[in-house]
Amino acid sequence: MGIRASTTGRLYFKNVKIPKENLLGPLGKGFRVTMATLDSARIGVAAQALGIAQHAFDESVAYAKKRVQFGKPIGDLQAIQWMVADMATRVDAARLLTYRAALLEDQGDVRFSREAAIAKLFASETACFCADCAMQIHAGYGYCGDYSDIEHIYRDARITRIYEGTSEVQRLVIGTSYLR
Repeated sequence: MGIRASTTGRLYFKNVKIPKENLLGPLGKGFRVTMATLDSARIGVAAQALGIAQHAFDESVAYAKKRVQFGKPIGDLQAIQWMVADMATRVDAARLLTYRAALLEDQGDVRFSREAAIAKLFASETACFCADCAMQIHAGYGYCGDYSDIEHIYRDARITRIYEGTSEVQRLVIGTSYLR
C-alpha cells in the first residue's frame, strides 16, 4: 500500500549455527539490546512521520492559496483556516517532542524510552491527521494521484502508526512508565 521505495522482504534462518565470536553483545542480553535499538528507531519513525506531516501541511497551504472556489481562494474559508491551524499546531508539537527525544538520546540519557514512545505516538498520529486534512483540503485533486502528492502522503503516513510498535504499544509503554 505505502512506502513503495522500501525493499522490505523476508529473511529465514533454518539450522544456522553462529560462532561465539560473532555474538552481538553479552549472551542472554539480546532483548535489552533490541529494546535499546527500538527506542532509537522510534525516534527515527517520529522524524519520518514529522516529515510526512510537514509535507502534507506545506502542500495544503500552497493549494489553499491558489485554489479558487466561489470567486475566492479556499484559504479564505474558515473551515480551511481551522484545518491549517490544527495541522500547524500538531506539526510544531510533534517537532518539539521528536527533538526532545533525540536530544535525550544524544546526551546519553539511558532512560529515554518514554520520550521516544511519546514522540513516535504523537508524530505518527499527527502524520495521519495531516494527511487526512490534506486529502480533505485537496478534495478530488488529492484523491487522484495524477494531480498531487496527497494520495502518496496519505498512504505513507499510515505505516508510521504501525512499525517500531503500534500506537497501542506506544500508549502501553507511556502508561506503564508512569504507573510502575
